[in-house]
Amino acid sequence: MNKMRVKCIKCKKEWQKDSSLSWGREDITSSLCDSCFRKTITPVIHRKQLYRGHLDCFDKPGNYCDEFQCNYRKWCSRAKEAA
Repeated sequence: MNKMRVKCIKCKKEWQKDSSLSWGREDITSSLCDSCFRKTITPVIHRKQLYRGHLDCFDKPGNYCDEFQCNYRKWCSRAKEAA
């Protein structure tokens, strides 16, 4: 498996990830790192949660969630575990 260099378009952090394509040493692609992605997507998810009648609790502190019908519940749990 080849490695691809990735640079966050917001904070400029760099990392590598596996790629099936062959990349040169100086080749680099861009994306959002996990932290910047969470900061970017959280306000959008909060608006969607409120619109659907749920609490805007995505990615907020605390481990308890009683919003069982929320579309983001599983994703929120994973985000807290990864943080």
